[in-house]
Amino acid sequence: MESKIIQKPEMTLVGLAANVTLKEIQEEKTTYKLGSTFMGRRSEIMECSNSKEVFGVSTDPEKYDPDMNAFEFFVGVKVPSLHQIPEGMVVRKIPANTYVQFTFKGTADKAGSIHNYLYSTWLKQSEYELCDRYNIEVYDDERNQGPESEESITDLCFPIRKKATM
Repeated sequence: MESKIIQKPEMTLVGLAANVTLKEIQEEKTTYKLGSTFMGRRSEIMECSNSKEVFGVSTDPEKYDPDMNAFEFFVGVKVPSLHQIPEGMVVRKIPANTYVQFTFKGTADKAGSIHNYLYSTWLKQSEYELCDRYNIEVYDDERNQGPESEESITDLCFPIRKKATM
């Protein structure tokens, strides 16, 4: 599976957020519903840095256990300022960081294969480890055709740093 190391600058995002569990995502498609609600309200954000990109940000709690813990899933767009935040929307500031990026083609429910590969293979074979507790999904209007399309292309970015040497 191909990956590349990238740098992302600090980003300020405006959108919608919900606390979800993996079980809820799988059984109730809660992130699809949140994304659909956001897309219906996306035009309310007047100052958008790039109208073709939407970001999904998952923030895991410390000592995250996927079988037990909820995590925050946020969906939104990058903004240059916080002059106008639509009612009911929230702000998330993502610091500049180094990421490993995987580009994934297929339906959103199959993206778990990227997560499995990251943990079972890539991290063990690389000189990097995860840092911070969030990951970023980048959906752009040109490549992403919705969560249920086999033709959708999504970038999955995981924050990393070099492993400490002993």
